[in-house]
Amino acid sequence: MPPDLDDEGRQAFVHAFGDLTTAHPTVGAVDGVPNVLPVDSERGRANHWHTDVTFVLNPPQATSLRSLTVPPYGGETLIASSAGAYRDLPEPLRRLADGLWAEHTNDYDYAVADEDIDTEKAAQRSRFTSIKYRTAHPVVRVHPLTGERGLFMGGFAQRIVGLPVGESRKLLDDRITQHYAVDNCDGRPRRLHRVTLAGPVPVGVEGKESYSIEGDASHYTPVAA
Repeated sequence: MPPDLDDEGRQAFVHAFGDLTTAHPTVGAVDGVPNVLPVDSERGRANHWHTDVTFVLNPPQATSLRSLTVPPYGGETLIASSAGAYRDLPEPLRRLADGLWAEHTNDYDYAVADEDIDTEKAAQRSRFTSIKYRTAHPVVRVHPLTGERGLFMGGFAQRIVGLPVGESRKLLDDRITQHYAVDNCDGRPRRLHRVTLAGPVPVGVEGKESYSIEGDASHYTPVAA
């Protein structure tokens, strides 16, 4: 991808692959650019394994980031293969995971730990949860193009459907999901602009689609064919 694309060029590039989402279901966009989300370390740090916006019915299928301010060291985004993690599970655990569903919600702010809440961060959390979302997704998602199976969890997955929170936490493991913006630049600014591509509704091993429990995200994303 050409490194010198501005926001307009980046949107045009991503749009070549399908419809764009708006910036975020609840967080504001870059001024005058409704499809671009500002990712700013001074507004919160995603120092946590997660997959973006999985609390809606059809999470984005791809993300493009444009760096504006890069710290002199650190600030990397780590990527993990959830398909590789699924393949590495012992066969009995794969069979268990194949039949599980997880409830994903934004009713907490993954980027702001409870012990770090101050007035400004409390306001950020309030905006993040201004619309409450809960969606049930299969723990094992089938890739819509390749048919490959992968674990579909991450930080927004709060419990296994049918189990209490305590028992769910024994099964949910964030380390096998997709990305992690490491907070290792000693507070130096890290600013990016994010453009995301609308995705399809996830499908589990038995062919059942994810279903919404609470919250309408139609203002954020169309459902990709």
